[in-house]
Amino acid sequence: MNKILLTAPALLVAYGIVRLIDGIDGSHGPGLAWTVGHMFMLLGFLLYAVVLVHLRGLVRRPRWQASVAMTAGLIGVLAFVRVIVIDLIVGFRAADRPEMSRIGDEYDRWPGNLGIYDLAYTVGPVLFLLGLLTLAILLVRAHRLPIWSPLLLVLGFVVITVNLDLMPLGGALLLAAIVPLTRTVRPLVNAG
Repeated sequence: MNKILLTAPALLVAYGIVRLIDGIDGSHGPGLAWTVGHMFMLLGFLLYAVVLVHLRGLVRRPRWQASVAMTAGLIGVLAFVRVIVIDLIVGFRAADRPEMSRIGDEYDRWPGNLGIYDLAYTVGPVLFLLGLLTLAILLVRAHRLPIWSPLLLVLGFVVITVNLDLMPLGGALLLAAIVPLTRTVRPLVNAG
């Protein structure tokens, strides 16, 4: 499980680095860097679904709050996955950036016109953050995470929200927030 805890945010760092490479020419996508970067991000969020379920399992009390937080986070992951899959499809179909914009409009209401997609773009990331943050706070209360872990989560999301070019830094902050869970706790031995 430790590998998944570390790999999910590391894949967001990798996406951010590839995104910077993709943008060297002043435009993002389509092409190999666009596809590779989005595959990193897709895998990262799929692993974050596993992370959310795992964190939920680490919280002993209050279990109902942990369940609500996990569910909110998973809805957020679903919203991110939808956007990433659309970006991948558009990147595969388009020959250049203007065509990506045109093709992207075709997928704006996919799958079906359910009337929730504008909301999903804004509420999805918030639900993901709130779910992950709530679980982190519950783990701080259970003495499984240090007090600074939730602060790093928030800071990481703020950095990413300010500018996607800061994704490597934001992903690194998310990684630093979760690292304490990967450390093995050794029982204290009485030497006397």
